[in-house]
Amino acid sequence: MTDGYHYTGCGLDYVYLLNGYALHETDHGPGVSIEDARRLHERVALDIIGDAHPLRGQEVRFLRGMMKVSQEGLARVLRQRRGSVARWEAETDKPIPGAADSALRMFYALKAGGHEMAVKVVDLLQEIDDLEHGLAKTRDLQLRNDGTWMRAAA
Repeated sequence: MTDGYHYTGCGLDYVYLLNGYALHETDHGPGVSIEDARRLHERVALDIIGDAHPLRGQEVRFLRGMMKVSQEGLARVLRQRRGSVARWEAETDKPIPGAADSALRMFYALKAGGHEMAVKVVDLLQEIDDLEHGLAKTRDLQLRNDGTWMRAAA
């Protein structure tokens, strides 16, 4: 395809934008601005899960990123090993196993649709990942302004 802008910034090698983008020069060379990239990515994700083609590594990585879960978190959801998810993502053009394909599509659809349990599962996986990687919030800093900013009493 030669029409439009070949948008590889999402990690997929087959997305072309016919409009909704602007090319411009930056201090570092050519640049592009995408209108409402979040909604664009949501639309791409829905097209991916609704397409009949088998999911490949690049789609796994994209959907995982959209859900904001780690490889370990996605592996837990799909009842796989983290190494399997890493391998799928590394083999960008190779289809993933059928059961994992179906489960990922269904889980993403539930999460994107705001299904309460899917949202809770993703939140829990993010919390587990944070704890396992030492990123958990260790303290809260509460401030208040009484003419000047100061720490609030605990």
